[in-house]
Amino acid sequence: MILIITSTRLAEDISSTSSNTIPFPTLTIVYLVNEAEQLIDEISQKYNNITVEDCNGFFNDGVKRDYKKITIWSQGIDSLWFNALIARIKEIASVDSVPIVSGGIMYSV
Repeated sequence: MILIITSTRLAEDISSTSSNTIPFPTLTIVYLVNEAEQLIDEISQKYNNITVEDCNGFFNDGVKRDYKKITIWSQGIDSLWFNALIARIKEIASVDSVPIVSGGIMYSV
């Protein structure tokens, strides 16, 4: 019986404070091939809280290439816009996949 009361109070506490909390931003990283760096402006217009860093990687076919590591801090990424961005990166840079990090997992799209 004590466990039920504790659970009920805990649930009430969470619901009463959840409306007052500020949601934490999510982190999405796109490794942008340098040939497609003109898309950085478009990304910064859509999401103004980004960082851009130069880096090297062996993502596409194991060949060392220069990349721009684009870190986007946001409350969520617009998936339709993001899929279009990935398609444009592939077209401009002539690559088969784009490495990204989302939800703490790195994968290629």
